[in-house]
Amino acid sequence: MSRWSVADVLDRLAPPTEEAVTGHARARVHALAAHLPAELTRVVYLESWIGQLRPRLDLILKIEPRDLDALAEFMGSVSRPELRTPAWAHMASFARTWADPKSLLHEAIRAAWLEFDLDLLITPDEALRSPRVFVDFTREAQRWPSIEARLELAAEVLWALSRSRPPRIVQALRACLEHLPDGASLTYMGVFSRDERPPVVRLCVVGLTGDLGAYLGAVGWTGDPDVLERSLLGPLARTQGEGAHLVGILHLDLAPDVRPRIGLEYTFPRPGLSGGLRSADEFLRQLVARGWCTTRNRQALSSWPRRFVELMPHDIWHSHVSHQIGHVKITYAPGEPVVAKAYLRTGFELMAGGTLLRGRPRIFSTAAPNGALAPLDGGGPPSAGAALPQALDQSVIHTHAGDGTAIALHKPRRETGMTLSTAHQEALEQILTRAAADLDFRKALLADPRKTILDALGLRIPANFRVKFIEREKDVDALIVLPDLQRQDGELDDDDLEAVAGGSNADPLPSW
Repeated sequence: MSRWSVADVLDRLAPPTEEAVTGHARARVHALAAHLPAELTRVVYLESWIGQLRPRLDLILKIEPRDLDALAEFMGSVSRPELRTPAWAHMASFARTWADPKSLLHEAIRAAWLEFDLDLLITPDEALRSPRVFVDFTREAQRWPSIEARLELAAEVLWALSRSRPPRIVQALRACLEHLPDGASLTYMGVFSRDERPPVVRLCVVGLTGDLGAYLGAVGWTGDPDVLERSLLGPLARTQGEGAHLVGILHLDLAPDVRPRIGLEYTFPRPGLSGGLRSADEFLRQLVARGWCTTRNRQALSSWPRRFVELMPHDIWHSHVSHQIGHVKITYAPGEPVVAKAYLRTGFELMAGGTLLRGRPRIFSTAAPNGALAPLDGGGPPSAGAALPQALDQSVIHTHAGDGTAIALHKPRRETGMTLSTAHQEALEQILTRAAADLDFRKALLADPRKTILDALGLRIPANFRVKFIEREKDVDALIVLPDLQRQDGELDDDDLEAVAGGSNADPLPSW
C-alpha cells in the first residue's frame, strides 16, 4: 500500500472549503478516512443528514472487482487493531468468495459498498471497526426468472457476510421476492452482522412505482400504506406534477420480520438516467417547508454538482472528477420524526488519450496562423487556479522531432490537455533519466511498467489504467502514435456502449 489515504483523496475531491461538506462533520470523516488506503476506491459518497442543525456526514466507499487486490492487501494487515473485529472478518470472507471464479457471487455481484456510520455519540475509530456492507447485483442476476435461483443468491450473500442463514430471515426473503410485481427487482442487499445476535438484512427494491403501497402490505409491513401516502408520498409527488412516480428505491429491513422503518429514495435528474425528480429545487423546497431540510443545507446542495480535472496524490496521471447529488433518502417509521439525507457522490477516473513527452503529457495543435506546431497549454505548467487547456478538435496527426528525440502526438479519445504537478513531473523525469542509463530498469519498464513504477517511486497505477513504454529503434527518427480509428458504420465502440448503459458513472446507493 502507498502512504496515501482516502482522506488525502477527499482533500482533492472535496476541498475543505467545499460548502456542502465543511466543519466538524468533515473533520470526523477525515479522521476515519485517514485509516483507509487511497487505492481502495474511485467512488466516494458523503451521506449528509440535511435536516439537522448540527451537521453529520457518513462515509461510503464503492468497491469494484478492480479494487479487490487493494482490499485484500488492506485486510491482510493483521497488526491493525481496527481490522480485528467480526465485521471486518466477515468482509474478508465475503471478498474471498466474491473473487473466486467458482463462486455463485463472482458473476452475480458487480460492486460492494462499505458504509461507515459516524454517529455523533461514537468516535471515528469506533465507526471504522464496524462497517456496513452492501452488494450490488448485476442486471442479469436481477432478472433471473427463477425465484429459487434469486433466493439462493441472496442466501449465499447472507452466509458470506454473516456466516449464518437464520430460517426466519430466509423465509422473509422468499416472501419479499415472491411478491415483487412485474418490472420490479431486488437490486441491492445489505447484511449487518451483530455480536451474538442474528444479522439484519436490508433489501433495496427498484421498479415498484404505483405498486409501492400494495407491496408493503403484501410483505407484512406493520405501517399503514394509506397514512404513508397521505402524509409523505402524495405531497412530495404533487410538487413534481400530475402523474409523477418518484420513489426510485424502497429499503426494507428484515430482523427477521419486516421492520416498521423504511427508506424511500428520490433520485435527482442526471444525464443517462431516466425517471427521477422533475424538479430537484422544488423537491428540496418542499423538504425545507416540512422541516426535513435546513435552508442552509438546501443552498449548499445547489453548489455541489460539477465536473473538473484533478491529480490525485496516489496517481501519476490526471483524472476526470464528477460531483453529483445521487439521491435524497427519506427515512419513515410510524410515529417517529421523518429524517432526510442527501447522498453526495464524487468519483474520479484517469484521463485517457494523452501521450507522454519528455516526462509530461502534452497536447499540441496548429494554433499559430502559419500552422506551426504549438502546445495548447502555453508551454509551461499552469499556475494555481488556471483553466485547463481546451481539448483538440482536429482529426489529423501532427508529428515533430528534434535533436534525435522521439516525440509522439495524437488526437485523444476524449478531453485531454493536462500537465502534471511539479512533484509528479520530477518523478517521471527521474524514470526517463534512469531508463536512459540503466538497462535493467529500462527492460523492466518495457515489460511491466506498473510494477516497476510502484517499486521505484511507490506510485500505484490502477489495474484498469493501461500504460505502455516504448523505445525508439536506432533507424527511426520519429515515433508516431496513430489516432483512434473512426468507425465508418456508425457502430458504437465498447466505451460508448458503457456510457449509454451506465449513464454518467452515477450509482444509486443502498444505505440509510
